[in-house]
Amino acid sequence: FIFSRMGCDKAAEEAAEIQTSLVSEEEKERLKIKLAEFAQKHREVAQPDRLRIALKGIASHHAGLSPVWKALVEELFQETLIKVVFATETLAAGINMPARSTVITSLSKRTNDGIGSLTPNELRQMMGRAGRRGKDTVGHAVLMRSRWEGAPEAFTLVSQPPDPLTSKFAPSYGMVLNLLQQRPMEE
Repeated sequence: FIFSRMGCDKAAEEAAEIQTSLVSEEEKERLKIKLAEFAQKHREVAQPDRLRIALKGIASHHAGLSPVWKALVEELFQETLIKVVFATETLAAGINMPARSTVITSLSKRTNDGIGSLTPNELRQMMGRAGRRGKDTVGHAVLMRSRWEGAPEAFTLVSQPPDPLTSKFAPSYGMVLNLLQQRPMEE
């Protein structure tokens, strides 16, 4: 996980430059077909650089990309044709993309109030992507250290209890009326 869109794209480009390919010849052929179909169907969003990088089994995933491209990356990752995804933390929430291992590049990120530490829940959400149900007996999460963050900061964050969950669900009269229109009162 990298906490900037530009950082995700740059990391994917750099990985593609130093790595010839992460996919087998058979996987490469399958990727060629899927990427060509995507490029044909979505000419307006198919970017040659992203296609070239994806053909090596590498991709980035963040909110700045088109939804159809992100959906393709998710599909290819689940099919194990994409081997490495450089993503912002939005990937950790709500998308079924478990990985054998996750790498978290920083314990802090830019917020509306400047630079702030990850919350225990944010860190757990990202670390929780490590380990694929039914495929791995264990998942590995790696926390990278920086000049400003090391083992003591990581230990402090990892050992904190989870933040309490507070529901944002607020039923309204309109919501109740919509439900009553679609479902019988007995339900």
